[in-house]
Amino acid sequence: MNKILFLLATLLLAGCATKPAPVEFPVSPKMATTFCEGETTITWKAAAGQNYTIFYTDAPAGKLPGWKPLPQGTGVRGEGKQTTITDRTAPDATPRRYLLLTGDQKPF
Repeated sequence: MNKILFLLATLLLAGCATKPAPVEFPVSPKMATTFCEGETTITWKAAAGQNYTIFYTDAPAGKLPGWKPLPQGTGVRGEGKQTTITDRTAPDATPRRYLLLTGDQKPF
């Protein structure tokens, strides 16, 4: 009986000593958005030579987003300075959420 308890304790401790490999998630660049009378302005510092895509969703928070590329925010080439894209919607439209990704990253 003592051998079984010793073996179980050893296996448990060995399992606790191992660490899973870290998972890397894409990091979205920092952006700012402002909204006024149906016009959303999206601004971020775009690194020189980097391509960016802005995705949007009309789904409210807590719902599956169903991200779609914003046509004027697709393939935006960074120039090492602040970049601004404008999205126009009806003033009474459902507020959109935005996601800014680099390169060929896709929303999750």
